[in-house]
Amino acid sequence: MESQREWRLGANVLRFEPPDILWAEFHGDLSPAEAARLVELYGELGRSRTFFLVADVTNASPLNEELRRYISDTTRPEWVQGAIYIGARLAQKAIARGIFIAYWLTGRGDKSELSKVHFVSTKSQASELMARLRTQHQGLGV
Repeated sequence: MESQREWRLGANVLRFEPPDILWAEFHGDLSPAEAARLVELYGELGRSRTFFLVADVTNASPLNEELRRYISDTTRPEWVQGAIYIGARLAQKAIARGIFIAYWLTGRGDKSELSKVHFVSTKSQASELMARLRTQHQGLGV
């Protein structure tokens, strides 16, 4: 059985909770080195199983253009079953949706990628939504 794992990237903490949830707490700005490690972790997890990303961005700064492009260009939509952002402000929502739109527009995903992005205000709302999404994915045989 797979065990829980945790990573620290500067002030940011990521925790994998088996079987398929990557919880993330982002604080402040993400450096280029932290973004590279983040993409590496997403790939490591995503190549072995698809996962749900649940990211608390309440205390995070929006990604700058260079990091947005890097993350969009180097991540793969098939790694992620869904992404739930907690506490996202308008700019963060636009960036998150933009990454999934880029998958579709570049041919790396289809229009259904847009339905993978969700926004909630609290961790309890994220947990409730996570349970519903997992049930939907299990019903689809994903």
